[in-house]
Amino acid sequence: MMKNIKTTAAIVILTFLLFSFSNCGGAQNSETKMALVQNPPFKIAEAYTQNWVAGVKEGGSGTNVHLLFSNMDTGVTIQNIYFRNQILDAKNNKNEPNKYVGYLKNKMQSDVVMDADPMKEAKNTPSKPFPFQLSENEAVIEYLENGKKNYYKISNLLQKEMITYPGANPHE
Repeated sequence: MMKNIKTTAAIVILTFLLFSFSNCGGAQNSETKMALVQNPPFKIAEAYTQNWVAGVKEGGSGTNVHLLFSNMDTGVTIQNIYFRNQILDAKNNKNEPNKYVGYLKNKMQSDVVMDADPMKEAKNTPSKPFPFQLSENEAVIEYLENGKKNYYKISNLLQKEMITYPGANPHE
């Protein structure tokens, strides 16, 4: 009887220890991968967002994130902009090498399938967890510095006046 209690206690303790170690390692890896840098190898001259709306129904609407750098070390490449739970490609204009823009287009309709048949609903792709906790006027820049991925948080993005694009000419 005493031998059974000792064996059961040993199994419970061993199981607890194994789960404890596996959880600590996983939490540490996710935090160190996405750690924010305090002093990035660049200076931001201007950072703002600008909403836009198309003049035609099918054109949609969205928000552009504009980043203008006044100084950037060599070996630094801007990759992505994390903004409003989305990861935006940071597009660079060849005419303005220090300017990057991320384009966020508002979704017209959701692609989620709601059906009584669970097999049809199973085709929905689950959303990936967003790695940063950001407010509406914050963004994170993902950049490469000499091949190493880093992240820098921008707070207090300015909101510029909305752009309304003209509609199509009805006489064409």
